[in-house]
Amino acid sequence: MRLKTIFTLLVVYTVTAAPVFLPGEWRVVVQPATADAVEVYYEVVSPVLLRSYDGIEPFNRAQETARLRAEAYPDDLAPPCIAHGGPYRLVAPYVTARGRALASPVISGAYWSEGKRVTYSIVPEVRQVENSQAALNRVNESDGPIRESTALGMGISAELNRVVLETNAFDQGLRRRLAAQYGGLIVVRWNPFGERARLL
Repeated sequence: MRLKTIFTLLVVYTVTAAPVFLPGEWRVVVQPATADAVEVYYEVVSPVLLRSYDGIEPFNRAQETARLRAEAYPDDLAPPCIAHGGPYRLVAPYVTARGRALASPVISGAYWSEGKRVTYSIVPEVRQVENSQAALNRVNESDGPIRESTALGMGISAELNRVVLETNAFDQGLRRRLAAQYGGLIVVRWNPFGERARLL
């Protein structure tokens, strides 16, 4: 695994002269977004593999409530996420002024764990973003990006507030096509060792 990562980073340096290592993140921006091409990034390590799950359950439940809010008001809100690195935080993104008011209320609840009733009250960290739940859904539910020959998968990243198209090829034409059709709604995750799932 370590050799594969080192090799990939060497390839990144070969492909582009100035990859950007984002502080506090495990993403390397191989090529930033421009006026006519979408961003391409490489994920060194999935953050999911590095985080602790101790004490996360109240945040999982609060995130589900925030997710339902975003689905109920898709033009005003964006998908929520749990921020890691330091204490857990529930990030509740909004797009409109009404969305800010919808995202701000404290999320409280209770659940049972090991025979004990656990109560929680979480104040969301509201954050203005560019792309609404509705806009991201439209891209994610379209079949244009996933029809690309090098596409491995596609889904919404709440953390990035973008639809992520995973691909195993470094394709400048793809960057331009996606930018022309979807603008800042989509980014490319480059996975040079990825393969398409095959039906057995």
